[in-house]
Amino acid sequence: MAIKELKKTVKATPIKIEQNVDRFISKGGTLAQSIPVDGDHRLTLRIPKWLMDKIDVKRKGRVGKISRNLWILETLEKMTK
Repeated sequence: MAIKELKKTVKATPIKIEQNVDRFISKGGTLAQSIPVDGDHRLTLRIPKWLMDKIDVKRKGRVGKISRNLWILETLEKMTK
């Protein structure tokens, strides 16, 4: 097997790096084309501590571990049936 000579690399100067970044940014890009209509909706929900404590007691009473998020979703689903 032949041994190739390694080329020395030249360290990029801060100016060169900035030029490369500017060139990359100027190329731009595209946004995601498809956003699912029935996708998840995210929101911030403020729950008082006393209620969060009650939720934690209920969910810890179940077999296995369950997240607060899943517990709340399951409870809401039961309420809407």
